[in-house]
Amino acid sequence: MKLKYPLFVGSVLLSSGGWAQNGPNLVQNPGFEETSEEVTTWDQLDRVNGWSNANAASADAFAKGARYVGIPDNDLGSSDPFEGDRYTGFVAFKDDQRPNLKRLGSGDQPSTKAAYNMYGEYLQTKLSAPLVAGQKYDIIFHVKLSAESDRAVSGIGGYCSPVMLATSSNSMLTERPQVYEQQVISDKENWTKVSGTFTADGSESYLIIGAWPSAGMEKEKAVQGGDSQRAYYYLDAVEVSLHPEPDEDGDGIPDKDDQCPQVAGLAELNGCPDSDGDGITDKMDACPELAGPAENQGCPDSDGDGIADNVDRCPTVHGVAAMKGCPELKEETKKLFERALTGIQFETGKSVIKKNSYAILDEVVKVMQENPAYNLQVNGHTDSQGKDETNQKLSEERAASVEKYLEDKGIAADRIKSAGFGETQPIADNSTSAGRAKNRRVEFKVEFWE
Repeated sequence: MKLKYPLFVGSVLLSSGGWAQNGPNLVQNPGFEETSEEVTTWDQLDRVNGWSNANAASADAFAKGARYVGIPDNDLGSSDPFEGDRYTGFVAFKDDQRPNLKRLGSGDQPSTKAAYNMYGEYLQTKLSAPLVAGQKYDIIFHVKLSAESDRAVSGIGGYCSPVMLATSSNSMLTERPQVYEQQVISDKENWTKVSGTFTADGSESYLIIGAWPSAGMEKEKAVQGGDSQRAYYYLDAVEVSLHPEPDEDGDGIPDKDDQCPQVAGLAELNGCPDSDGDGITDKMDACPELAGPAENQGCPDSDGDGIADNVDRCPTVHGVAAMKGCPELKEETKKLFERALTGIQFETGKSVIKKNSYAILDEVVKVMQENPAYNLQVNGHTDSQGKDETNQKLSEERAASVEKYLEDKGIAADRIKSAGFGETQPIADNSTSAGRAKNRRVEFKVEFWE
């Protein structure tokens, strides 16, 4: 195996909010619920469908009503299953001792010394499909140290093998598990989850569970009363599944395939949301809360004038593109602006509006009141007589006077702008009095500012 991730006691799977869902469990009888016949006593793992011993030692199946291996009470203690109605069990370590002959005649020697100490039981099952090279997989199972155990060990784990093991010896296996528990598992009250992730070499087809010396197996004594010299573990809820890919937004689409990895979305939109349900992802939708067609970048066109509401200055009134979606200027408004060119008059050389101009300006006020989407640009112009600087200043002041008049009549200041252009934009010949009169003018232009 390429990568190994041993986990510690109490480790848990990452939550579904940060990862895509696991693949199917490749262990076909993960809770040992299916049996070929009733379990009655010790050494009957072979009655559990799909499971067998990986060496000459024999693991056990537990079932309600069975002699010695009942549920919850049995000769090794008492335990309910982690899930379902059944579980299995295995000897992880047996602390064999033999008489210490050197003690004869020497009282400072212990009465026994270590003997075989290599006995180990392993459960084996064939996976429903071989593992795929380069893919990450999770191994998960649950164990509990039996109450009558007086030893506890680390190194309990799972090994995925390309072939079925059938060792003729009852010795501990020498293979190195891909997933194992580094800490000694000594909890007799609660099930402990052993879990981890590894990258498959490919073709692994069997899972073997037990205690593995190659994983640095440590032993602890947990003697209570008589010494059984054994570390016996119940086993339940076994899983081998494809490791879930990171899924930051929890929408079930792995981040590597998610075009919006931080916001939950839809599979058909490559993981991006569509708040208004118009088939356009929010990040590409100019109106993400309002449904609209793709040609309008996802925005509606309420008045049907072909101009999307988000850029339509008159979204409920049919208009034209030249007026940003508002109706074309009425003929009377066009004529009003034409009259204003010469109809708005000022005192000679000053920016004071003559009273005979008020009527035209009041009509302009009415147009602005009736069309709240309009903004108005007021431009002042002069003829060429006098100094350029003076004419520029005068044109600015006259335009500003018109702006102030409109504002004083109730038109909001942010709807009007004024500017002066002096003598730089003549519309007639400045060499004649008639031409100069035309050049002295105030222009109104309807605008649509953002």
